[in-house]
Amino acid sequence: MINIRTLTGDDKSVRTQITLTEQLKILVEGMAQEKGESLSEYLRKAAMVRLLVEEDKKQDLEKIALRAVRSLDLKKHPEWNTQKKVYRWVRKIREEK
Repeated sequence: MINIRTLTGDDKSVRTQITLTEQLKILVEGMAQEKGESLSEYLRKAAMVRLLVEEDKKQDLEKIALRAVRSLDLKKHPEWNTQKKVYRWVRKIREEK
């Protein structure tokens, strides 16, 4: 999980070189200028947004997976209703590969 406080505040800026296409640079500079921001500031904010969106997607996928797993009734599955059967099933699918 991303701690939002590490992305702002007292964190020291570090000079970084990146490569953009000419058109992308023109577009980003135009948007940054509209917002009254430097190119660096605009790109920093864009990176933070991307990090937060990716983290949010990851958490959503984890919630979906957890819901799917919880919806299974292992007692009703013929190969998963005892620990011994689960062990046999795992060995069987590993041999198939």
